[in-house]
Amino acid sequence: MIHHVYIIDARDEIVVEKKFWIITVNLKEMQDFASRVKVARDTIIEEIGPIKYIGKPLGRGIVVLCAEGVDDDDTLREKLDRVTYEFRRVISYEVEYETFMEKVDDYVTTTLKVSIIGYGGVGKTTLVTLLNGGVPPTSYVPTIAIDIQKIEGARIGTYEVSTWDFAGQDRFRKLWELYFRGSRIILLVTDSTLENVLNSKDIIDLIRRKDIAAQLLAIANKQDLPGALSPQLVQRILGIKAYGMVAIDPNNREKALDIIKEALKLSAPKEEPVAPKPEMVFDI
Repeated sequence: MIHHVYIIDARDEIVVEKKFWIITVNLKEMQDFASRVKVARDTIIEEIGPIKYIGKPLGRGIVVLCAEGVDDDDTLREKLDRVTYEFRRVISYEVEYETFMEKVDDYVTTTLKVSIIGYGGVGKTTLVTLLNGGVPPTSYVPTIAIDIQKIEGARIGTYEVSTWDFAGQDRFRKLWELYFRGSRIILLVTDSTLENVLNSKDIIDLIRRKDIAAQLLAIANKQDLPGALSPQLVQRILGIKAYGMVAIDPNNREKALDIIKEALKLSAPKEEPVAPKPEMVFDI
């Protein structure tokens, strides 16, 4: 995710800061990076701690995007070029500054891959249907291999959400590792029965053995059924954060989206915003 956009003018003043997500950016670190871009007079990408910085000159100023380390460099270059081009139009008075600020989030939008995994019949496809605001299925139809869907109307920061619903049958499990690639979040769905929760520990072991870099959470589905284990007990058994869910209830769509948001918010402290400067000095 691109979580910050900065534009720095010829006086090294921050004239634009657009914040999309609750990630802390060290301003001195960012400005030191911008200084290196100014000296190089070329596009530079650097990873400093958990943040990937990409910047390029804009006249005597600098445009800097702050992203996550997992973001693709070529995609970031494309987004940076688009932001730079559009801001040049602002300076040339071809468009209003307010128009640029309203549209900049569209320029930096990328896809958030959410993998949904679990054994057959636990409600993975029903959860995807819920996220999309559709009508929950009334009968169990096994997913074959994988079902990929873009979640309409779901936007988190500069992410559009895409779900990957993995088939739970034995013959497809050897493909799970391949499908996990590029996942930002993995939701492990259980049916909240003791047997299924215990069996699901094998999936967690698989993910940890393969050292898959994704935020892993559990969905304790079917909480409406008699004998369902509480989310707290599921969490204790699995050793990962667990959320209760009744995926057949359409009223739970926002709750399901909030779980995805929570996965991105984990360990992401808030920061103090920097007010943009009203005057800008550029030489383009």
